Amino acid sequence: MNCRLCHGSGPLRRSHILPEFLHESMYDVKHRFHVLSIIPSQKNSLKQKGLYEELLCDRCEQLLSKWERYASLVLKGGVPLSARREGNLWHVSGIDYSQFKLFQLSILWRASISSLQFFKNVALGPHDERIRQMLLAEDPGPAARYGCMMFGLKFNGATLTDLMIQPGRIRLHSHVAYRFIFGGFLWAYIVTNHGVPPMLERVFLQPSGSAIFLVKDAETAQNLVGFGQELMRLGRL
Repeated sequence: MNCRLCHGSGPLRRSHILPEFLHESMYDVKHRFHVLSIIPSQKNSLKQKGLYEELLCDRCEQLLSKWERYASLVLKGGVPLSARREGNLWHVSGIDYSQFKLFQLSILWRASISSLQFFKNVALGPHDERIRQMLLAEDPGPAARYGCMMFGLKFNGATLTDLMIQPGRIRLHSHVAYRFIFGGFLWAYIVTNHGVPPMLERVFLQPSGSAIFLVKDAETAQNLVGFGQELMRLGRL
């Protein structure tokens, strides 16, 4: 099989769809994490090494790993950033736009091309190829192109890092969006051929390295509440 990124032939690596560092807070003492399902025919399960499949050659795997390493430093406090709080909003600056935006794009693209059931709701159509070309060229594009809104999730005052929910397609301000929950954040990608309203664009990561994060309580997030209620109904929580 050919590499899904460069289309070159050769051995493929077992590539994580969501980077390994995002699973660390979810592992138990046996290095396992729970996958909860609200699909009646699909039982809860235990995984040990995240969600992966053979997608990329070694060279392309290393390319994406470079962006993952930078993102892990940003999310875990390993990069000096400036932050200013305004109510539930955090204005953050000092992020390397290219590296972090390409990390964001790589997550969306891998989820779309994955054959795993967990990512079945992420289907980008012609945007797959456009994002592939951007990744291959290491081109993050402008802020509004496949911009991602990030919401920090809290529960009882603590960051909610040990939760991952199946991605889904939603509508956001009349645009198609894909919602992911992992790593303590809700990530909402806007996928459109049209311009986005300025009020949306301003919260995306900007070429200047600034971004706006909204922090919200998980109990107020309707998709989280609905997911929990359905798990309880099925006796799987």
